[in-house]
Parts: sequence; C-alpha cells; structure tokens
Amino acid sequence: MSEKNKPGYISRYRRINLIWLIVWIIIGVAIVLTGWFIWHTRANILTVLGVLMVLPGAKRIIALIAAGRKKSVSEDRIKAIEELIEGYSYAADVDTFRYEDEEGKEIEAETVFWTDYIFTSSEKIMMLDFMVEKEGFVFAQPTARTDNFEYVKKYLTDVVNNASNNYKIYFVNSDEELIKALKKKENSERKISPVERLDVVSALKSLAV
Repeated sequence: MSEKNKPGYISRYRRINLIWLIVWIIIGVAIVLTGWFIWHTRANILTVLGVLMVLPGAKRIIALIAAGRKKSVSEDRIKAIEELIEGYSYAADVDTFRYEDEEGKEIEAETVFWTDYIFTSSEKIMMLDFMVEKEGFVFAQPTARTDNFEYVKKYLTDVVNNASNNYKIYFVNSDEELIKALKKKENSERKISPVERLDVVSALKSLAV
C-alpha cells in the first residue's frame, strides 16, 4: 500500500524529491558535457537531451515547493489521536477503487485517518496536520501555518458535499480542539450508505499530493 499521508510522510516526500532533483541535474549536466567532449560545441543533439532533463527536475522543484518548510507531525501528537480513534485505518491503506456501475464496497475500518496531508487547488497549496472520517463526520485540522483558514474550510467542505450531502465537516485549530471534537457524542439520524462513504473517502484521498 501507499505510504502517502502516514506518519513521517512529508519528511519522506521532501527527501525523495530532493534526491531525484539532484539525480536529474547530474544526468542533464552529464549529457551536455558528453556532447561537448564528442563534438566540441554546444550545438548538438545531446545538448537538447540534456536541456530536456529540466522537465522532470522542474516537477521535483514544484513538489519541494508544495512541501514548503513544514515538518512532519510529531509521533507524540499522532499517538494521542491514534489512541482516541479505535478501529481506524490510514486512508492510504483503504481500497476505494470501483467501477462506476459497481455498488460501493464496505470500508471495514470504523475510522479513516490522514496525517501529513498536502493537497492543492488551482490557486493554493494547502496542508492539514490531521483529518479523521467517522460516522458521517469529517474532522480537519489545518497546519498552524495556514494563512487562509476560511479558504481551506470552503474548499474541503465543497469537496465533501460534492461527494455526499449527508456528511458534516468540522474544522479545528489545535490538537486539543480535535480531541474534544472526537470525544463529543452527537446524536444524529443521518444514514450514510457504503457508496456515500466510499465516495467521500475516495474524494479526499484523490486530493492528496
């Protein structure tokens, strides 16, 4: 299964993309130098190939920009949430693939959990420290460095509502608020079908960088 949005994901994401950026730079320079030594001019096909290495390198630069300077959520913080949400699975381990004409499969885990969550819109790169889906609710905690909290709220709310109108989404500003929200018991007559739950979890998984 994917390691996306599991503990330490941002640190691994940044490290892997930095390594690949260095690799593509080395390959590009090596190709250009090879062409120079063979033909003693930059006007050769290998120079063109070397310049093309900028494209995969640029992809890695964009990935590093997306990660920014944010560090992975600490193990202590993650453990505090994990101890509270029984029967959970990380979203990366939940199979949400289905054909359009298939019935929604049951998600076995009572709770679906995300951490180190990076996602993007056409306008912004956004991050959550935690996100929890359970019993028709989505709880989201943007990172403390979020500069436009209202934008993040609206964007994620629209994503969830597009998948199901029966979900409620709550946003919190701290670990303490998240723990309090998860402990709070709320009676509700909302019925969440397997298809709705699958669509919501799938939509949230698909946003992740």
